[in-house]
Amino acid sequence: MISVLIPVYNNWDLTRACLEALAASTAGEETEVLVVDNASTDATPQACPALGRSLFGERFRYLPQPVNRNFAGANNIAAAEARGDWLFLLNNDTLPRPGWAAPLLRAFDEDPQLGAAGPLLLYPPDSRGLHRVQHLGVVLSLRHRVSHLYEYLPEHHPVVTRPRRLQIITGAAMLIPRQRYLALGGLDEGFVNGFEDVEFCARLCREGLHQRVIPEARIIHLAGQSEGRRDKEKDNSSRCFTLCGHLLQLDEMRQWRADGYQPEVSPWMTLEPGLTPASRVRLLQQARKGPAALAEAAQSEPLWLEGQLMLARHQEAQRQNSDAMYTLTMAAHFYSTPDAILPLLDFVGRVAADEKRGMELLREELRDYVVTPELREAALRELHAELLAAGEPELARQVEALQQDAPNFFSRQYRLLEAALRTGSAMPHGE
Repeated sequence: MISVLIPVYNNWDLTRACLEALAASTAGEETEVLVVDNASTDATPQACPALGRSLFGERFRYLPQPVNRNFAGANNIAAAEARGDWLFLLNNDTLPRPGWAAPLLRAFDEDPQLGAAGPLLLYPPDSRGLHRVQHLGVVLSLRHRVSHLYEYLPEHHPVVTRPRRLQIITGAAMLIPRQRYLALGGLDEGFVNGFEDVEFCARLCREGLHQRVIPEARIIHLAGQSEGRRDKEKDNSSRCFTLCGHLLQLDEMRQWRADGYQPEVSPWMTLEPGLTPASRVRLLQQARKGPAALAEAAQSEPLWLEGQLMLARHQEAQRQNSDAMYTLTMAAHFYSTPDAILPLLDFVGRVAADEKRGMELLREELRDYVVTPELREAALRELHAELLAAGEPELARQVEALQQDAPNFFSRQYRLLEAALRTGSAMPHGE
């Protein structure tokens, strides 16, 4: 039996929707549901027990707490009470799809070294009706930076369905044998709603186990709905990597390479999953066959920034402004540096100038890239040393090229950023 553990704190509407979706997706399956209420002050204490019993009968338990035990404490309380052989940690801002359980259980049968497994988490459908990736696994980059792998890619992109081994998966939806969870001591309650899943996965890695996301199991994740979700992020991150940094390896670039991408250092000192020269040539050749071919090429590879910008320019020329806005917004999700943000800001400023709030948010993102020549040179030196230490000499050489090209960077690319922040005009149209 699977014991589904759901910590909650207020947000009753989310919890209600989650329980209803869970009941519909587990009809006839052997599951129990334990909701741990972290001292909610909204309708949850009154409404949750009745709804849970109506949906799950005796398979439902409501565990109210006198104080907020946070994510780790709530899950540990539920794990101790659970009767199932399997624990499924589940956020209340999720909507399970039918059939999520069987692929996760099957993964453990097929892989004896599997520590924990999770479903593919998807955002709700966007304005075009597409589900996009919220969680396909967590990867580790330089400076202990963790991020969701390929966030916002369409759910049917080839890299989304490729089997892969991971160090870290999110605790928002994680299946693990109950005895393994208990043997490891559960989640570390020293964290405050963040990074406890990273540290827990590191302990699984220490035991010689790995994690997987199983794309056949799919759950909608609204993401970031918990109150105060990011309040302790810096403290949580520092504590996590003090405890377990030595147990984890840099794996972001390894995952990119396995998927056919070529890591590259952007002029803005970020690491990006670039396309190989052969892929770029193939896509450009296809795009030159006409507007329909351009759209097909750009949409087939969302990480091809040049193609997204070409498509957006064509859409604007055809007065397809809503399509151009969508294309540019998605490009800024995939490649969130000024190379993508500036064209979006320029478009909004010319076509939707009344969107003042949106323009200010874009300018706020650009402010993260403000730098002096002296600070940029120091940062490039540091990045160069980190890449050499990580065994990435080719990427270190790219940094050297950026150092040599600094005058051109500040006279061209950086000038556009300064103009956008100073006047709101991102760039001359068509530049």
